[in-house]
Formats: sequence, C-alpha cells, structure tokens
Amino acid sequence: MFTLTTKLGLFAAKEWKWIIGGITIFFVGIIMMVVGLGSSTEEETGEFEVGELSADVLAYRSLIEAELKKYGMEEHTLVLLAILQQESGGGLSRDIFQASESLGLPPNSITDPLYSIQVGVKHFVGVFEKGKAKGVNIEGIVQSYNFGGAYIDFLSSKGGKHSEALAKEFSSLQMKKNPGQYTCGGDTNNFRYPYCYGDWSYTTKVFSYISTGGAIATGSQLGQKAYETLYNEVLKYEGFPYTWGGSTPATSFDCSGLTSWAFKNIGYSLPRTAQEQYEATKRISRDQMKPGDLIFFKTASYNAVTHVGIYVGNNKMFDANNGGIGFSELNNYWNPKIVGYGRVS
Repeated sequence: MFTLTTKLGLFAAKEWKWIIGGITIFFVGIIMMVVGLGSSTEEETGEFEVGELSADVLAYRSLIEAELKKYGMEEHTLVLLAILQQESGGGLSRDIFQASESLGLPPNSITDPLYSIQVGVKHFVGVFEKGKAKGVNIEGIVQSYNFGGAYIDFLSSKGGKHSEALAKEFSSLQMKKNPGQYTCGGDTNNFRYPYCYGDWSYTTKVFSYISTGGAIATGSQLGQKAYETLYNEVLKYEGFPYTWGGSTPATSFDCSGLTSWAFKNIGYSLPRTAQEQYEATKRISRDQMKPGDLIFFKTASYNAVTHVGIYVGNNKMFDANNGGIGFSELNNYWNPKIVGYGRVS
C-alpha cells in the first residue's frame, strides 16, 4: 500500500538544518528518484519543477501546510510559500511572513518564525474567507494580504476581479484618505510611485514564484470551479514517484492513470491509456488550448501516443513522468514530441 508515510521511503533524503527560535530543527527534503517497480514502457524524462522558490522558503513547507490544515485549507500551501518568498525575499528574518502589521504592531515586532507562520496563515485565511464570501477572485485575495481586508470590499464593488489598474486605484484612494502618510519617502524613482500605499504589483510578484499558472488560471472550458477542483486534486500528488500502471493514490500514477483519476473527480470518464484518451477527446489547436485541456506526446515507439499531461497555463503542464509527478515546462524537450491537443467534453 502506497501511503503518505511510506512515500518518504521511496525518495532519497536530504537534510536541511534550520535554527528557529533558538531550536535546531531538521527538515527532511525530498529528492526525486526513479522507482524500479517494473520495466516502464513509457520513456518520459522531462523536467520536474516545484517553482521559483528558494531552498530557505521550501524548508518551511511542512510547517505551513500543517498550519493551513487547521483551517482545512492545506491546498493553498504553494500560494502561502509564494507569499513567504515575496515577503522574505528568499532570505528569512524572524518575522518570516512580515505578519506583525496584521496584528497592528510595528514591522518585525514578531521575533519567532513559528509564530509568524501562525499569524501569517491566519491573516491569509481571514482575507480568503472574506474574499470568497464577496465573490473576489484568488488574485484579489492575495493582493489583500498586502493591502488588507478593505481591498476585498473595494474589489467586490468593482466586479470582484483583481487587476493592477484596480490595485493602483485603491492605493490612490487610501493615500487620499491619509494625506501625507504614504509618499514612498518622497522618492519619485520608487517603482510604486505615485501609488505608495502598499505594493500594487504584489499579486503579480507572488504568482511569479509558482511555475504553474495554477488554479488561478482562467478561461477553462471545464468551467472555473471544475478546473480548480481538478487542479487541487492533482496537486495532492505533487512529488509522488512515477509508477508504470499506477492509477490510484495508493499505488501512485503513470501519466494516463493520473489524468483518468483527475477527471473522474469532476465527473468525466476517460479511457485508461494515453492513446485511448487521445482518441476519446476533441482535437483542438495549440492556440485554442485552455487550462484543463490535455496535451499528447509520442515519447516511445510502441504507440502513436505514449504520454499525456494536463495544461495548466503559462506554457506548463502537470503530468506524471519518469522524473515524478509535478509541473513540466513545455520546453525544447517536450515540444518536439507533441502529437496534438485534446479537450474533454
């Protein structure tokens, strides 16, 4: 039985040593390896990418996920890691989430990284729940981590969809309410100037650290709710090993086993193999491709189609290949092997 506990035994271990609040904590990192569970007939190698997150930040992943789990929101772990990357610049202070101000305290008043995680996660959960209740999208929710909950109310009155133009408008309004308080220190060369309340580019920066396009991708032919459900389901298995013939979380997955499992979770029945899935989906062109569509490849000689991945936006897919389960860039390795694109309907 393949479980989250036995999963760690399938990887080589790498230690990260961190001093947190005066206590040395050892984090066990995961290095992907090919698992010898029989001779695979699918010869994918590809690239596995967690994202543009520093090792310093990634070392906190298990702690952040555990804190989010208290609120039933662990599927947002990557977003919180990206927020941590932005707040810390990749190099960590004691208030790693820069969460002091959310408590009404001066910056860096928090001196315990573990407490900073608790406060930062609680702040995110607060703006997330308020944002969802008011119909604000995830981009707007993330911007509210920087701007505060008032941005949720503002964005809700503007249709609920964040943009940098609206962020600038909100910043200007806050400056007018507090004359002379937000001036970028009088530095007209500051990138924020003349929108000096908060950082109007915060959301763009946060999501630049996640190499997925992620659940925030829009325009899926599946519908946004179904796409996000599918995306969050496959994200659970990021870092699992590739298993030829695998089709459930208990065994881990091969490429078509993962896509079949993912679409089953949103009510679609896909055939078992990549070739059969290619034949069962509607052909579309590359420029028609939307998040949630499938990309098919020929990576071996035994069939016309031997690999499949789920397109997630930003020229990336989520797939199970011999490097493991995760995000792959559609790069010079993958592009020449593309056979076609398919839409599940």
